Amino acid sequence: MPTEPHAPIRGRAVKALRAVAANPGGLRMQAHPSAMPMLVEMGLVESRQARGPGRTRSAWFLTRAGRELLAEVGANEVRAD
Repeated sequence: MPTEPHAPIRGRAVKALRAVAANPGGLRMQAHPSAMPMLVEMGLVESRQARGPGRTRSAWFLTRAGRELLAEVGANEVRAD
């Protein structure tokens, strides 16, 4: 069953995607709670187990599609101030 295409991501969603990319060891699950469900649904991030000091925890990680999208939109925010 095909789903409707999503609008291009922007704003907080891009910021959240960049935050995941900036944390290769996994971004904490509590970060960006309003943006993550949409990014997961779009297949851009996923929740996996990450090893921490003396324990394992769940964290957000980029998927291949997320890395490809970041390559298009840019991994860093560029401001023209």
